[in-house]
This record gives sequence, structure tokens and C-alpha cells, in this order.
Amino acid sequence: IGKNAFSGCTSLESIVIPESVTEIGKNAFSGCTSLESIVIPNGVTEIGKNAFSGCTSLESIVIPNGVRIIGEGAFSGCSALRSINIPNSLRYLGCKAFSECTVLEPIKLPEGMIELSNGAYSIDGYDYDDFDCDLSDIFDCDLSDIF
Repeated sequence: IGKNAFSGCTSLESIVIPESVTEIGKNAFSGCTSLESIVIPNGVTEIGKNAFSGCTSLESIVIPNGVRIIGEGAFSGCSALRSINIPNSLRYLGCKAFSECTVLEPIKLPEGMIELSNGAYSIDGYDYDDFDCDLSDIFDCDLSDIF
């Protein structure tokens, strides 16, 4: 799905992405304030920068195994987002990926994770920008245990 494809479509409530899609581009669904549900197919390997930022009605999302990259700010400002699964295939989690997700439950990091960018997570309005460690030391833990 291309860059800005559905950005600002405030009446979009749900979407099923076709199996042929391999990447959700930068800002693809940003600002879709009525978006409540989305089905991401198994073929997707990358969720781009700010892809779902500002989707204030999105409460949960299942990211399929196969996604290797969640870009910067991908789910930032998703203020209703309560739960998200992180697949074992994930290798990179971008800066502020879940910033301003004020009701988000703890996230489990996959064992094979290679890089967690600074500021990927925010709790109670505080961004953890100074997070810088070797993820091999924190496999299979949730971020609330780290901070």
C-alpha cells in the first residue's frame, strides 16, 4: 500500500488488506480517526513510518508473523490502542512506534529482535528516549519490566 494512500480518510472504519500486499507504506492510514479494525495479511513484511499514526479509534491489532520492520511512529497517537501482538519475526521497532498510546498494555519483545530504536515506547506521557541497550540481554520480556 503506497505512501499516504488512505491518509486522512476519517470515515474509514475497517479494512482487510489483500494477501498480495507486502508493505504498508509511510502514512498509509495516518489520521484515519474512525478506523476500528484492520486485518494485515501474512505476506506483509514492513509497516512503514507513521503508517497508522493518529488512528484514534483503533483498539487492537494483530501483526502477522513475517513482519520484520515496524517503522518510526507507526502507531503513534493511537490513543485507544489497548493491545498489539509483536510477532517473532520482528527485527526492528522504530522510534516512537507506540508513543502516545496511553492505554496500551505491556508488549512482549520477540527473542530474535535486533534493534529497538530510541523512544519506541511511551508510558504515561513519558518517552523513553534514553533507552539504549543490547537486546540480547532482555529477550522475552515486556517493556514495562525494562523501564
